[in-house]
Amino acid sequence: MKIPLSILAIVAVFLGLFYLLAPPPGPDAMQQRTDLPWQVSVEPDGTSRVFDLHLGRATLADAMAKFGGVEGLAVFEPKQGAMALEAFFGNVQFGPLQAKVIVRLDADEAELATLRDTATRREGSPSGDWKYRLADGPDVHRDRLLRGISYIPGTRGLDAEFFRQRFGEPAAWLQESEQAVSWFYPEIGLSILIDSEAREVLEYRAPRDFVMPEAARTDRDAPAN
Repeated sequence: MKIPLSILAIVAVFLGLFYLLAPPPGPDAMQQRTDLPWQVSVEPDGTSRVFDLHLGRATLADAMAKFGGVEGLAVFEPKQGAMALEAFFGNVQFGPLQAKVIVRLDADEAELATLRDTATRREGSPSGDWKYRLADGPDVHRDRLLRGISYIPGTRGLDAEFFRQRFGEPAAWLQESEQAVSWFYPEIGLSILIDSEAREVLEYRAPRDFVMPEAARTDRDAPAN
């Protein structure tokens, strides 16, 4: 069936008016993103930038401007290793990507011990790690520098090829368990935990602060899990 020319003309006029009257796209729609998880740049001093935040120079206040409100703060005390002060963010959206974000804040051992001892509650884990929840609001710690960022994608089951396409082959790897493997990229200060039964975790730190685990292997291509 042929469509009458009069109807086509009306449709053409309508589309033309829509194009002329529609508001122009905002600058965010026109500007190329620079804050995606695989966009990591290294500075000459050995620090790095990721999510548009400069690790070692950006503060918790900068992270709040980027990620939104802080859900809580805690001192994390692993079974092995040093304590750390962490701030937790809820679901963070980067374009189509959603994730949970944890930032690690600068604090010396004395400060960490004091914060731990004055925490409001303690939470344990099967691995023997402890988390001490703080009553402090984020404004108390807003000027602390960022030492690291953990990014936990909301999409489960991201496979090895997804990360290989974006970061390349890792410099080293470590089999954490039967279903989990860590990939290491020391040149950009990144480690990725790929787990076939849980969420993947990307951890960023300044390359100059990156420490390769002693058990990490470089003898062959990294396994997927």
